[in-house]
Amino acid sequence: MIENYFNTKKKATFGLILVTLIWGLTFIWMDWAVEVAQKEKPNLSHQTLAASFVFFRFFIAAIILLPFISNIKEAFSNIKTRNGGIWLGAIVWSGFFFQMIGIAYPDVTPAVSAFLTSLYVIFTALIGLILGRQKLTFFMMLGVLLATFGAGWISGPPQLNFNLPEWLTVIGAFMFAAHIIATDRVTQDRNTTHLTVVMLCTVATISLIILPFFVSKKEYNDIFDLLFLPGYFIPLFCCALFGSLFALLLLTILQKHLSPVRAAILYALEPVWAATFSLFLGMEGDVTYWLFFGGGALIIGNLIVEITNLNSDKKPIAQLEIERRFLLKKLPESLENGQIIHQIYLPLESLNIKNNKLFFKDKIISDISQDKELKSIINESKKNTACRLRKKDENYYFTIKIRNSPGVRTEWEWEVSDIFEELLKGKYPRISKNRYEKIINGYTWEIDEFLNNHQGLIIAEIELKKLDEEIEIPNWAGEEITDKIEYLNYTLASIE
Repeated sequence: MIENYFNTKKKATFGLILVTLIWGLTFIWMDWAVEVAQKEKPNLSHQTLAASFVFFRFFIAAIILLPFISNIKEAFSNIKTRNGGIWLGAIVWSGFFFQMIGIAYPDVTPAVSAFLTSLYVIFTALIGLILGRQKLTFFMMLGVLLATFGAGWISGPPQLNFNLPEWLTVIGAFMFAAHIIATDRVTQDRNTTHLTVVMLCTVATISLIILPFFVSKKEYNDIFDLLFLPGYFIPLFCCALFGSLFALLLLTILQKHLSPVRAAILYALEPVWAATFSLFLGMEGDVTYWLFFGGGALIIGNLIVEITNLNSDKKPIAQLEIERRFLLKKLPESLENGQIIHQIYLPLESLNIKNNKLFFKDKIISDISQDKELKSIINESKKNTACRLRKKDENYYFTIKIRNSPGVRTEWEWEVSDIFEELLKGKYPRISKNRYEKIINGYTWEIDEFLNNHQGLIIAEIELKKLDEEIEIPNWAGEEITDKIEYLNYTLASIE
């Protein structure tokens, strides 16, 4: 699976750079296809060509992907996956739609469109800040501005008028930013491959619905005739297979490993690749200093944000987890498909610190140079401390928890690479469970159905802002066990 190859931040970064390279190539493929279409069917308008190309591109991508997806029915029957995919599809289609309409006007040159579209980097930062999903430092904002400038000016200063077509392009940029933020949220707890299937099908369906508004009845024969022209179909197929299917699948799977702003700045590398490929193929004329000026600003912006992220990664922040827990006699009704979780509990004495880095035996977990509290806990081996490795989907999480009082714990957690997989095969105390989620009055209940040695045990927990917070206890929740140590996961874990 793709997750196995790009399951860390560094690998995910390289994966998303590959996405931008592919998207840079799509500009070349689209230019080739449009050139053939205009030559063979000169009567077709720019709007007709754009609308039909978007439809064919996503329709072909969806058709190619569907046969390779296992349990395809679940992708559309699972409410969370279906709704998430439709939501992502509608947003990304909106971005393409407004961008497509804007560039159809002759006053909007490719340079203007590229600059205005690149505003999604700034929009991503602002949306994340407003929603509390992203903290912006001075250097982070500097990197954002440099990347936006570099992406927009790589072909020279854009001639801006800010009439209707320019504002439509700006709306498109905002929708691309919304897609980045939504992808960050939606992909955290859903099957990303299924999400991609639903998203592609959604874009294709919406494109089909709006097609009659851009294509007259007499033009349908012409646009379908184009499919039989190799010069049109081959670039179209490349856009569908690589630009839509592979790139969006990779994006949906990998973006959850990075912050939205980091991902947005990486995506801004797209015009660098597009300009490079265009120059190599002789499509841009002579090389100007703007390529190096804009590309340099974009790369410097990327480096600033990367260094900022590296510095922030050195400061693991302890999270205070407050929750109440209840025994259940049976699973509640109307639950969606659960998620299998395997976790083992490791001896705290096997943790060690070398050169300000935290290790479990010889496996590095994280840099903790700035975290004196965590260093103290590891060095003193305090009581009520648990060290856990969890596998969820194809991702691995290393967690250290301190039980401060019943229902209150301090937690450090890092996503780690699959080198920790071998530990799951060792003889450590372990538990396996099927986790379900149920949202009631805005609160998310996590319901764990334990497996193997604890078959039949069901525990529901709800995370709160404070322990005495007033909540509605559902009628399926039984005895409260928040203060009962014997029901803690750490206590239940055993060597199988």
